[in-house]
Amino acid sequence: MAKKSKADAAASGKSGRIKTAGKSTPARSKKGAASRKPAAEKIEAGATPMPEDVFDPTSEQIQMRAYFISERRRRFDLPGDANSDWLEAKRQLLAEIRH
Repeated sequence: MAKKSKADAAASGKSGRIKTAGKSTPARSKKGAASRKPAAEKIEAGATPMPEDVFDPTSEQIQMRAYFISERRRRFDLPGDANSDWLEAKRQLLAEIRH
């Protein structure tokens, strides 16, 4: 069978495109830049950041950090003990939250 040309297809009322059943794509809305909200306004009204003084690192977090501090202290033969490692770990975790 010979291929039909575009002119033949147009004359017969058939186009070369295949029609698909399904959802049609909606037209893009024409909102201007003025209607867009800045990123700061997109945060929900009820979502408030946690105050810095409320955060208290858990014992597990402090313990893990103190372990790595003690390993570093032993590797470099630095002065200190388990209690100073614990206090330093807690101080570091609190400092990270503030920044």
